Amino acid sequence: MRSVTAILLGAWVLVALSSASWAQQSCSSDALGVSRTLEIDATGGPWFGTPHGDPDLLAPGEVVLTFDDGPMAKYTRPILAALAAQCTKATFFLLGEMAAEYPDVVREIAEQGHSIGTHTWSHANLKRVTKERAEVEIEATFAAVEKAATQPIAPFFRFPYLSESNAIISYLKDRNVAMFAIDVDSFDWRTRDPKRVIRTVMAGLEKRGKGIILFHDIHASTMGALPQLLALLKAKGFKVVHLRPHDAVKTLSGFEPPSKAATHQARHRARQRSS
Repeated sequence: MRSVTAILLGAWVLVALSSASWAQQSCSSDALGVSRTLEIDATGGPWFGTPHGDPDLLAPGEVVLTFDDGPMAKYTRPILAALAAQCTKATFFLLGEMAAEYPDVVREIAEQGHSIGTHTWSHANLKRVTKERAEVEIEATFAAVEKAATQPIAPFFRFPYLSESNAIISYLKDRNVAMFAIDVDSFDWRTRDPKRVIRTVMAGLEKRGKGIILFHDIHASTMGALPQLLALLKAKGFKVVHLRPHDAVKTLSGFEPPSKAATHQARHRARQRSS
């Protein structure tokens, strides 16, 4: 049964990717698209999203699509296909360990014109580790993701668990890396039901009217929800803003990946236990 499921999933991904390629070449007027592109100057490490960011960055009805924790080929590729089918763009905050495992997917994200930020090497809670360990988590990821993308990446960063550390905030400011919080949480990691993801996002948008939306491209629920959700955003009159960096992140040499980084599978099991 597992082998049959794997074959079907593989076939679906191939079809989706073919559709994505076609969609990129012929976007209809019915596609969600990109309303505007906003160039981000990361000098001094500004914040974006609640509660630190400029509340007037986005106009009413504008949204920013963001994805954390990937890439994971079996979910990220269909998500890319859904985005391409709607001719829209997102920002991916990638983990170093996942980028090292799926460098070809990182390259696909970059080639399709999405913005690439980072999210530490192993999804470490930076409030609970030493400053030295946190710097390794950050810098090793910058280097690994840039190598996988085969092009410069954005100086965009999101704290795992949205758990901030004053010391690391100062470090990122000195490194001219913009920090991203969120406005609307999909809570996609809490459910296997795509419809629940859609309801949660739309309820959040109804309450706030705009904002940076958090998804994770490592969950089947997100993959399943995205095509319908993007169409619903279009139908409800929401507009996508694409965030692009003014300058690329400047990588530093001498930072090797943490020797005891948590594996993606172990982290995912821990997250399920805590939910």
